[in-house]
Amino acid sequence: MRALGRGTALFVNGSSAVRPNHNYAGTSAAFAAESAYAQMLHHALEPEGIPVARLIIPLGIGGDDPAHEPAALAETLWRIHSEGKKFRTFVTPLA
Repeated sequence: MRALGRGTALFVNGSSAVRPNHNYAGTSAAFAAESAYAQMLHHALEPEGIPVARLIIPLGIGGDDPAHEPAALAETLWRIHSEGKKFRTFVTPLA
């Protein structure tokens, strides 16, 4: 991305990335580490014009919410890349 001068690093996680849950200890710990790494990249690469962003998908992919369907998530990721402004986006608010 540095060589090309463009691109976006996108990280995608579930809600345990921002709200640890004892029922999901493994992903909560791993997502916390990934979250910290993504935030460090965000701060390091932002001055170079390379966005780093996170999409949080509470309750997973699919289900009864149209915003959680793969096509909608792809559109959300494209919007995050195109706008390149926010570090963290939630597909739906955390309850």
